Amino acid sequence: MIVIVKQKKPFKPISVVQTYIYWQGGLRVTIGKIPQKVKTFFKPTKNNVSAHVYSYYCNLVLAICISHGSTIDRLVKLLRNTTHRTNHGEFLWRSEFGEMAVVIDQADAILKRLYKKGCKDCLLIIDDTQTIKRAKKMQAVGKIHHHASGKYCMGHTIVKACLFYRGVTIPLGSWLYVKKEHAKALNVPFKKLTELAGQIVLDADIPDKFDVTVLFDAFYLCPTVANACKKRKWRYIGVSKSNRWLTVNSIKHKVGKYGKNILYRTGRLHSIKGLRKTSSYKLAQRVGTMNKLGEVKVVFSKRRNDHTVIALVTNDIRLSMKKVVSHYLKRWAIEVMIKEQKQHLGLGDYRVLRYRAIVSFTWHTDVQFINHQIIKSKILKFFPIFTDFTIARNRSFFAEFWPKTRKNLSF
Repeated sequence: MIVIVKQKKPFKPISVVQTYIYWQGGLRVTIGKIPQKVKTFFKPTKNNVSAHVYSYYCNLVLAICISHGSTIDRLVKLLRNTTHRTNHGEFLWRSEFGEMAVVIDQADAILKRLYKKGCKDCLLIIDDTQTIKRAKKMQAVGKIHHHASGKYCMGHTIVKACLFYRGVTIPLGSWLYVKKEHAKALNVPFKKLTELAGQIVLDADIPDKFDVTVLFDAFYLCPTVANACKKRKWRYIGVSKSNRWLTVNSIKHKVGKYGKNILYRTGRLHSIKGLRKTSSYKLAQRVGTMNKLGEVKVVFSKRRNDHTVIALVTNDIRLSMKKVVSHYLKRWAIEVMIKEQKQHLGLGDYRVLRYRAIVSFTWHTDVQFINHQIIKSKILKFFPIFTDFTIARNRSFFAEFWPKTRKNLSF
């Protein structure tokens, strides 16, 4: 049971205090109440939830914003005049708070704010990440192949989705993968990773005025995801494994070997702008058919002075080679988002045991990532020198410049 404790509000919403524990005598930011300027971010949520749920939700989001460790215990230590950490933990699994609806509403609001007439290219990027968990009583933990270490271990697999529009990454949500042996006990319908990705494509609420392209890696290049894109009438771009068959003019070829020969004979160098810089790529293309995918265009790409050949598959036959590679290079945006969420927002730092609490915590990190995008746009008005404004720089701003700029930013 969650208990509301009425306490006096502090004079300053966010304060910088001295401490000997935090970074060997450095500064620590603590939160007393929701700053006035930030209330506009939480306003869409306030009317749809009760007062105590709204209070817990805002406190956790703001604590994740300025924290350097995201366990519940560390987050609560940043909140002044608040309840015990167990109440915050119970909020994550007992509350009927709809985190998915909040993330979708915030993503739609940013997309509408960023919309510019003539800029229709919107990228829907899907990927997954893994977190190692050794807790024996934590729900939905199973044996996984950890990509970073290359070893098998116990942990969670989380499917992530985001939008990339006009250089801004907008999270769409996080879906925790539950294995078949755990799904029945948790009363959760079992879905494969590819089925989760296909459901994300079908459920994505993106206005018709955008030209949507779905990006994913080789694991999700399958009939389930391809048919979902076809049903939404969206194009997709994915990487093909080298051992897949491509039929061109009734002749079957292995994609890996065929791509090297095509690039050697007909490849041409092109300058293509990626996520951050422009590089030279040797490109060639072929139109053919793939098993269970139908007619596709395959663009073979190789960086200058590199021997690795990448085969990009798309269902849009009319799309140019340069456009295919340029779109796919922006898939790196979701990798950057996942890295920042893990390093700075505690995506893998949760220690809660219940499935509902884990799901709620992962969605809270998505809300906070959106919050950082909004805070970044506000701070850049006063500090235009911060061109590369990451989450780490955001926290440095609060610690170093808050006492001097509190009045200017109207927090």
